[in-house]
Amino acid sequence: MQEKIVEVKTCKHCNSSFEITDKDLEFYEKVSPSFWWKKYLIPSPTLCPDCRQQRRLSFRNERKLYKRNCDASWKPIISIYSPNKPFKVYEQSFWWSDKWNPLDYGKDFDFSKSFFEQFEELIKEVPRLSLYTNGCENSYFTNQIYECKNCYLIFSCQNCEDCIYWKRLIDSSNCLDCFLCVGSSNCYSSIDISWSNNCYFSEVL
Repeated sequence: MQEKIVEVKTCKHCNSSFEITDKDLEFYEKVSPSFWWKKYLIPSPTLCPDCRQQRRLSFRNERKLYKRNCDASWKPIISIYSPNKPFKVYEQSFWWSDKWNPLDYGKDFDFSKSFFEQFEELIKEVPRLSLYTNGCENSYFTNQIYECKNCYLIFSCQNCEDCIYWKRLIDSSNCLDCFLCVGSSNCYSSIDISWSNNCYFSEVL
């Protein structure tokens, strides 16, 4: 069944026109939350699809790192959050410790205010983890990595050693400037390779 255009809006961000269809409204009604048997309808969007996608992606920073101070210990740290962000940011050792209680930030829902207004207040209040790394050694300028050693500027990686300028690699070593690699070593500027050795400017086609 063809979708029916219900409304044409102007994006508040980029001023482009976009359509709201009956299927869009059905979806918003379906996902609208209910509290105490009362449904609170999600309003139709005020941003165009492209701007909405940009806003969704802005919640995830994977590869940009900043110097700032921990908001608990005030030590200089490396973080995915720049110093001008309105969030509390804790260094990893402090965030994972028992020196603070996340339950202290719990709040009752205020039905006189919108959900998103209260959600914004909450995410600005709760401390955030500076980086997402675990079990790593001598790998400071990195994020979203696990069990890596002697690595620099690598992201979304696991079980790697002596690697720099990487993204999305697993069980690899002595590699530089590669992307999407598994079980490889001594490789340079390669993409989507597996169980490879001494490969340069390579790509699986």
